Amino acid sequence: MFRRRAPVRPEPDLPLSTFQARRLYHLVADAFAQAGVVVEVFGDHAVDERGRAYGLRDLAAACATESPAAWPEVVRRHVHAEVSPVPTLADLDDATLRSSSVLRLLPAALLPPDWDPFAEPVTDDLVSVVAIDLGDQALMPPADALRERAPLLPWRERAADNLRDLAHRLPLHHERVSPQEAPDEGFDVVVGESGLVASLALQLDALLDRLGAGDGLPAGIGPVQSVLVEAGPGLATALLAQDLVDRVLWFIAPKLVGEGTPAVGDLGTARMADALAFVESRWETVGADALLHGFLRPA
Repeated sequence: MFRRRAPVRPEPDLPLSTFQARRLYHLVADAFAQAGVVVEVFGDHAVDERGRAYGLRDLAAACATESPAAWPEVVRRHVHAEVSPVPTLADLDDATLRSSSVLRLLPAALLPPDWDPFAEPVTDDLVSVVAIDLGDQALMPPADALRERAPLLPWRERAADNLRDLAHRLPLHHERVSPQEAPDEGFDVVVGESGLVASLALQLDALLDRLGAGDGLPAGIGPVQSVLVEAGPGLATALLAQDLVDRVLWFIAPKLVGEGTPAVGDLGTARMADALAFVESRWETVGADALLHGFLRPA
């Protein structure tokens, strides 16, 4: 008797299909077993016999960008990093500390009180802190511990420089995404394999410089001279605050919804004279909506 094969559906807890997620679960269990740890997998995490949980979302995202043949090694490296003892500041020499300190973007709610009095707010709920990136592992020492370890080192400045360097040299992978019914249509996805990818939002100008120059981009991706950003208030505010926006497209609908999420966050504007002003603007009607074309630089 033959049955029709059920369509592959996405796994609700991970960015994988059900079949891919089941394979990942087997690889994770095997890798932990080889490390002498017995785990049970529950959707987007695994739990060992002591009750310690290991998240699987980042691992699943990393596997989704690799060929199936590469998955066992990706999982093995990830699990090895998870179960290996984490070094302390005392274990690292000065040269390693200087080269591996980076700024990291974190939800403010994750930081204990007084963890880093110098943490800079990026948005209402995100801050940048100094982290020690060791590749497969990362340290998040309190600010006092960093100053005690190297009191004369300008930690934030060094960490910002290292993150900027990462923006220029991070290996990138390219994938073309298009619907089956229209293979000639679609878009290009450029992915970086680092836990610091999200933190590169702190160095947007370096990322845009790299795209514009075409340095180190995957084959098939040439220099990018124009980027359309459809973003929430966090990214929109960061781009505007760093003077990286040339043109704004702003839709206004004939509806009132009351209080909601702001389109742009705080830009540090204290007086109307300091507000960002368009050097040129025009309006366009799109259905019932009005579309503002605002140019912050001459077109």
